[in-house]
Amino acid sequence: MTRRALCWLLSLLLFPGGAGAVQSFTVRDGQTVTAVMSSRELTRVSVAGAERLERVWAPAGHLQVQPDAAQGDIFIVPAPGAPASLSFFVRDSTGGTYTIIAQQRDVPSETILLTPQRRAPRPATTRQRPGTSLDDIKRLMLAMALNRETTGFTMERHETPVPLWKETEILLTNTYTGFHFTGRVFQIRNVSAHPLTLHEQEFIRLVPNVRAVALRGFTLPSGDTTVLYVVSDTEAHP
Repeated sequence: MTRRALCWLLSLLLFPGGAGAVQSFTVRDGQTVTAVMSSRELTRVSVAGAERLERVWAPAGHLQVQPDAAQGDIFIVPAPGAPASLSFFVRDSTGGTYTIIAQQRDVPSETILLTPQRRAPRPATTRQRPGTSLDDIKRLMLAMALNRETTGFTMERHETPVPLWKETEILLTNTYTGFHFTGRVFQIRNVSAHPLTLHEQEFIRLVPNVRAVALRGFTLPSGDTTVLYVVSDTEAHP
């Protein structure tokens, strides 16, 4: 047992009344997991083994983050007014980046434990093209979530209506155009009188050749707005 794992076990033994549920996930770089977080108490996010969490990215006003530099963990709690379901990115000390979709519940403190599954790199072949890796899609998704430019992509701002459902008002707000991939940011507003529950699978055919889809929030009360991120293949060049 590693020293870090031993410290974590001792903390559970010394403070049994404050320990909540442990949610364990085996993850690969770029994977998305859905977990439960306490709506009123701290939730701990940790990575198994000797690795550490080094970065966290969350939409402004959604999360309050308290890093534990000594152990390499982070402790999170929803900010006032945060949506019932929210997503954020974490990166470990080996460079693995994971998306966590956290669903608020009125429960005691939780622990989200990530166990990275390392895969041996595949040898390069002549069929591989530069710029088409999962890393490029992750980098593009992160830039869109942070509303910033990124190398290799041209960013344009829009306010283009996208008719899809009568219950929603959808605007295309940002486009990131690269040689291989195109990223699009959509603003979705619930214009109906009832709450809407959205699923990422509903947007897979919003544009041709979609590679990745992410929603900032899944439950949308009447009048509220959320953000959709879509990465697709760039149309073929002449």
